[in-house]
Amino acid sequence: MSAVHDYRYAWMRGDTAAALRFISDDIRILIPGLADVNGKEAARKLFVDEMATYQIPSLTLTEQDLIVSGNHVITVGIWEETLVPKKEGAPIHAKGRFMTIWRKEGAEWRIVRYMLNDLEAPKP
Repeated sequence: MSAVHDYRYAWMRGDTAAALRFISDDIRILIPGLADVNGKEAARKLFVDEMATYQIPSLTLTEQDLIVSGNHVITVGIWEETLVPKKEGAPIHAKGRFMTIWRKEGAEWRIVRYMLNDLEAPKP
């Protein structure tokens, strides 16, 4: 659970390098409205673009399920965030579901699958 906390905090700080430490080389990210993101380099581009565009002062993860099986942990829950555009525009509030599959790689836990969906349309 400390890896989940540290990953979330990296996003709130806008620290791309720290966030990338928590993803596997074979990560697959599934987000509505985007083509599937496959691999660490594609994830790096997604993270850099997102963090360059928005500041995230608020990101809440409410876990509803935690499933542990061998070298894998699956977390399922609700995410809620506020995105503040770095250039222009009003803050955006968004809320949805997440499912993250973590895998133990050596001594570290890394995300191998990450899926988001919206529970409501983002609101300015």
